[in-house]
Amino acid sequence: MEKKGRMPFRSITIYLIKDRYDTVDSIIDGEKSPDKHELPGVGDLYVKKGWRNPPKWAQFFEDYVPIDELGYVESTAAVFLIESRERLFAVTFGQGRYLLNPGCWEERFGLRVGLNSIGDSNIRSIDKVTFDAISRHSKEQASREVPAREFGLDIEQDLLRAVTGRPNDGELGTRLYGMDALHVSVQVNIGSIKDLLARYYNKYLDNSYKKLFPWVDHIGEIKDLSTTEQLDNLLITQIIDGELDRIWMAVPEVIEWDRIEGFCFSGFGRRCPLFYDIHIPKFLKLLQDIKQVSKELLTSRKVYALDNDGRTIYKWQVYHCLHAEIEYNDDSYLLSGGKWYRIDKNFVKYVEEAYSHIPTYQHPFLDYDDASETAYNERIAQSNALRYALMDRKLIPYGGIYQQIEFCDLFVDKRDIVHIKRYAQSSALSHLFSQGLVSGELFFTDEEFRRLVNERLPEKHRLEDYRHRPQPDELRIVFAVISDAPGDRLIIPFFSKLNCKHAARRLAGYGYGVLIGKINVNENRAKLMKYR
Repeated sequence: MEKKGRMPFRSITIYLIKDRYDTVDSIIDGEKSPDKHELPGVGDLYVKKGWRNPPKWAQFFEDYVPIDELGYVESTAAVFLIESRERLFAVTFGQGRYLLNPGCWEERFGLRVGLNSIGDSNIRSIDKVTFDAISRHSKEQASREVPAREFGLDIEQDLLRAVTGRPNDGELGTRLYGMDALHVSVQVNIGSIKDLLARYYNKYLDNSYKKLFPWVDHIGEIKDLSTTEQLDNLLITQIIDGELDRIWMAVPEVIEWDRIEGFCFSGFGRRCPLFYDIHIPKFLKLLQDIKQVSKELLTSRKVYALDNDGRTIYKWQVYHCLHAEIEYNDDSYLLSGGKWYRIDKNFVKYVEEAYSHIPTYQHPFLDYDDASETAYNERIAQSNALRYALMDRKLIPYGGIYQQIEFCDLFVDKRDIVHIKRYAQSSALSHLFSQGLVSGELFFTDEEFRRLVNERLPEKHRLEDYRHRPQPDELRIVFAVISDAPGDRLIIPFFSKLNCKHAARRLAGYGYGVLIGKINVNENRAKLMKYR
């Protein structure tokens, strides 16, 4: 055996196999037919020999240079299955991860090892998903090793997916990247790998990362197929049983509402009328037998958004329009945009409580009975020009990353900055909260923006002196959502509540009052509209 000091550095990728996957067939994709090599007392190596092909870029030069003179690319894949601490690990090489059956590994194994190994001050890069208006997936890299706070992580809106950095203990490697798998450059050989895996496993079991990163477990995307199948089955069962209190539908993206005449569902032909909005009870009512609901039906049936001429402008799977909140095995799960997320129960309680404390706007809105938000805003403004200033579509060229800013839709009583949107799923509603946050921050911090806003306000609604920042409680920001759902209080998806709470907290820091408003839809408009 090599002496430890002479062991070479190797880059290896490690997956922790889930306990219930305890046979080779459940871990290794048998269709790939890899060759097996037994390493007595250590583990088993599975190798799928690839082909020796010219690199793809060689085709660019094939008319000028013989392909065989441009070299070759090997595509060998290998998985080394090894047991340590009574758990199975898969160490992959080359394209080895494609030999593993999807979902057989522990999610976020690498991330937890990384957070426990790297420590707060040795982070080089992070991968995150931000649940805001566009649900951004981004990777940020620092020029040197820094604490996590230097990356500007929002502990409420950011889902940390991966981390890269230098372990505090040099024996764990010189550089470590952790997501689901653990990628590490480390001194290791066959004789020492079991002990190394045991140390990584100890780091995985360690909960000390919660001291520095307590928010990491707030939200986690579920990738395990068996878990998502269980959740889908629970969803289907609740739909069939009529338990729809926490299941609803909404358009899954930002759309041009002014172009929409109505919505219909595929699979019903001319039987399907145009609906003002989409709701799960309306879809189920069209089915001849509710018991036929299945995941396959929800993914095969479509929601169509049609214009005045009956043309399809948008199209989505019914499944992608669903939002659900489900309790399973003492955990809370959310379906949003076709993906399942596990949410920490304490975090759910924290967000729900914070959202419940955002006051309801008491000034009654007129019912929505218009062809578009634009028409509604105009009608409101015309109903009382002394109270309402129409600011919809009065864009302010501001430059920089913001470009064109809309101050609000209606400015009411020289006090209430009202933003209005039609109801939609989380990613679309987040635009409403983002718009209010950006506008509110600029109006408070930037005198030039206040001047430009003042120029666009009707004379009777203008500020006495735009040079002065608004005083605490002088102005209120109102998020008003057009919805035909029953009840006076606006019920929105969890991620929308999260974004609303985030915007309200930031705006309150500038001294604004923040309120939520619900605009009801005229009963006749909310009913079935017409058959095509």
